[in-house]
Parts: sequence; structure tokens; C-alpha cells
Amino acid sequence: MERFYASAQSLPPLPLPKLDIGPRRPRILFIGTDESQDRSGFIQALERVSDLTLFTHADGVYGHNDLRAPAIRRAANRDRLLEILGAMAAAGTPPDIVLAQTWATLIDPVAFDAARRGGAVVVNLSLDDRHQFRGRREGFGWSGTLGLIGHVDLALTAAPECVHWYEAEGCAALYFPEASDPDIFHPIPILPKLHEVSFVGGRYGIRERTVGALRRAGIKVAAFGSGWEGGRIDNEAMIRLFAQSKVVLGVGTIGHCTDFYALKLRDFDAPMSGSAYLTHDNPDLAALYDIGRDIATYRDADECVDRARALLADDDAREAMARAGRERALRDHTWDRRFGELFRLLGLTA
Repeated sequence: MERFYASAQSLPPLPLPKLDIGPRRPRILFIGTDESQDRSGFIQALERVSDLTLFTHADGVYGHNDLRAPAIRRAANRDRLLEILGAMAAAGTPPDIVLAQTWATLIDPVAFDAARRGGAVVVNLSLDDRHQFRGRREGFGWSGTLGLIGHVDLALTAAPECVHWYEAEGCAALYFPEASDPDIFHPIPILPKLHEVSFVGGRYGIRERTVGALRRAGIKVAAFGSGWEGGRIDNEAMIRLFAQSKVVLGVGTIGHCTDFYALKLRDFDAPMSGSAYLTHDNPDLAALYDIGRDIATYRDADECVDRARALLADDDAREAMARAGRERALRDHTWDRRFGELFRLLGLTA
């Protein structure tokens, strides 16, 4: 039995790392993976609260993920991180925080040890721990976030129970669900609500079945993403799409599963857009929203059809939910709030 399956809830929380940099803004080096996703509010919030440096390859390409074999990829990203750390130190601006969104299969974490020796706190954010914490056994060890433990000071996880998995392995951890940026996702009153229901995401499995059920029920669904007739869209188009939808559809399952859930960025971007949000009945959402007031949920395709019909039939109730969802997102679920709380716990002021 792996140690992270132990009953860790009885363990006392591990102490969090602390930074003392005085009144100046913290210097953060962010190691991202998906530029489109990261620039949908995450990077913008970091820029507001820190002096931010982004990890790029030597040719300027964003992020550290690539398609080479794991051993080559891990070494290349390690060496590039060491190069960036050396350049920042030579310029007299070493990072206070190295913030990564990574797994052991993408980077050899010994580079994080060099950052820590230089005085940085290393923080890793994982949005997929519920199904990728361990990963696979490779020649270098576990390919998921488990393989980073011992090389990072703090783990941020979007699955609440995974905090205990990290702590059982001796790594301090915080629950850090996704959020949104109200400067990016917001109502656009001058644009009409063109779409009854919209969906953004790849076309497969339960996603295709759910959209198909809505369409067979006579509900018009504008679907975009790999495999859909609308194709992939960029952030700007998605912002307009959400704002111009009466209902934004979410599918909260992981991969091809039908009852295994994880939080999604659209759980925050859709309500922030000022449109009614309808998604799977993921238990995590009950701690973040008032279900039935802020957002609507469904358990299966038939219930999704019923909920969508009810929302589309009652303009006043639907718009009341849209307003409540945005108010809740503005109050509790902005990236600025998330980073403000993190900085406070690290001994900084945002």
C-alpha cells in the first residue's frame, strides 16, 4: 500500500514555508504548460501582484511541455530552468518564488533544488491530482506530482482530499481550486444572447452524449472544440461565446468516466461571464457555490435536458441565477483572491 493512501486526515497540517522580502513585490518565475489556458486570467493575475518572469525555451516558445521522449524532455527542461535561474541571479533579481504547473514526467525536479538553494520557495500547482497524483512508474520514479515530492516546498492542489495525500508524504499542501478573472470574463450587455446553450471542449465520450441528448430534445447547442463542427476557438472568441449564451454547459467528468469528477476552469469562467451555468453535480462545487441559486447541476443526460429546458423557459429565473453566479464568482473565486490568500500564508502582502 502506498503511503499516500494512509489515513492522513488525523495528521497535523505541515508548516508552510515563509518569505521575508520586505515591502517590495515578490519576484515569481512561472513554469507553465498551456499558454492559451494560462493566459485566460492566471498570468494576468500574477502580473498584477508580482514581478513575473515566464519560463520559455531558448527560441522563445512558451512553457516546458514538449513531445520528446521523457528522459530527453526532463533533462532539457531541467537544463533550461537552470539557465533561467542563472540569468536571473546574474542580473541581481533571483526569484522569490518558483511557481510551476508540472509533473515529474516533464522536468527533472533536481532543478528545483538549485532554486531552493538560491533562496526561492518552490511551489507546484496541480489541477489533476485526483487522477494524476501518482501517474506511472518510469525509470526515474513516479511520473505524476508524487515524483516531485522532496523537491518542492509547497503543493497547491485543486482536489481537497489530495491535501492529505501530500501531507502523508511529508509535503506541505493547500487546497487551491481554479478561479477566474472578471476583467476577462464578464457580461457584454451590448451583445445579444445568441445561443441557447454553448459548450467548449473536446468531442468524446459523455460530452458527445450529453450534447447529443440536448440536441435531440430540440435545444440548440453551439459546440466548439476539437471534433465539433465549430472547431477550436481562441480565448477572445470563448469570452464572447460565454457572454452571448443563455446557458453555458459544463461537463465535470474526467476523461471517458461517467462518475469521476474534477473541477474545471469553466466552473469559474462561465459564472463570471454573467450567464447561467449548468454542469455535472460534482460534490466539490457544493462548497464553492449555492447549488440551485448560483449555478445549476445535473446527474445524467436526462436531468441535463430537464434543467436546460427549465432555464430556457424562465428568463427571469435564468437571469437571476446568472447574476447570483457572477456575484459569487466576484466575491470568492478570482485569481487575485487566490493569490492574495497564498501570499498571506507565505508571509507576503499581495
